[in-house]
Amino acid sequence: MSDARCAALDHPLLDAAHILEDRDVRGIPEVPNRVALCKIHHSAYDASILGISPDLLVHVREAILEEHDGPMLQYGLQALQLERIQLPRIVALRPRRDYLEDRFARFLAA
Repeated sequence: MSDARCAALDHPLLDAAHILEDRDVRGIPEVPNRVALCKIHHSAYDASILGISPDLLVHVREAILEEHDGPMLQYGLQALQLERIQLPRIVALRPRRDYLEDRFARFLAA
């Protein structure tokens, strides 16, 4: 299998989601500052609905976990709670854990 897949799901429609935004001095457009996510998960990540912890687990905002709104919410977001993201085989292409740590702290504060 190639490395062209969503970090959360095995899916070919990908975006490069920035871990640290462009406005962060470290937020340069380099591969270790990105996570490959499908469009839905990218939007959820940017909105702090999903977070990725430094131990590479997906976390879903508590309010979203408590919602009941059909299969898209249940299987598309809620089911990702505490799933481990998939990493590229090439170490240099993996997200930086210190970047994930900083971004995850903002997720927790949201």
